[in-house]
Amino acid sequence: MSKTKTVAAIVAFIFAFTLTASAEAARSKFQFGLALSPALPGGEFHDVIGKTIWGGTLSFAYRPFESPFLIGTSLGFGIYGTDYWETWLGVTWPDVLVDVRTTNAVLAWMVFLRFQPETGFLRPYIDIFAGLHILTTDTRIGDEDWDDDASGDFNVNNASDAAFAFGAGAGLMMPIIRFVRQDGRTVSTIDLDLGIRYAKGGRADYLVESIDPGIYDSWNSRTDMVTIIAGLSFSF
Repeated sequence: MSKTKTVAAIVAFIFAFTLTASAEAARSKFQFGLALSPALPGGEFHDVIGKTIWGGTLSFAYRPFESPFLIGTSLGFGIYGTDYWETWLGVTWPDVLVDVRTTNAVLAWMVFLRFQPETGFLRPYIDIFAGLHILTTDTRIGDEDWDDDASGDFNVNNASDAAFAFGAGAGLMMPIIRFVRQDGRTVSTIDLDLGIRYAKGGRADYLVESIDPGIYDSWNSRTDMVTIIAGLSFSF
């Protein structure tokens, strides 16, 4: 089954399942989300990276008026490779042995339009979104303690590129904790948020570690990703 058909099947199941749920929830204007969001590269992006991108996502959405639509933005950060090794600095005499850490990461910044009912114990949603996939490789050189304040360390960005991305997703929210008034009316909730997103990403240049430590290969490919969302949403 193709990824598009899989996403469509999930959306259909979520909406069919929630027809049986009618409990009242808060009529929230705002949503703030914090989630784990591992991403699965697709197509040629998967052929190059060959691994899951582990990270998290922050999101914020606003519901104008009393409508079923929310407008929001999200920022996801994931790491697809981290490499550590020791090497000689080679610029002083006597020479100095230093620790080197290189990190390959992806930033996904999106603006989305969400359709989600205002009420209901189970509240499914559908997103359409567009934004940027930013791929970056950064190296930090320092001592083995990796001081928290990074004093004396040297940091450099080895490569970065951005690609336009767009796509769609779906999910489901259900309340874990409710905050109610004395009259019993729900004013805000902490919800469990489970979802999936498919992003069609444009082409970008990026680095991938090779077999030898400190050696990286340059690649150019599309940046398609399927992202799994599992976290909390604060509705108020």
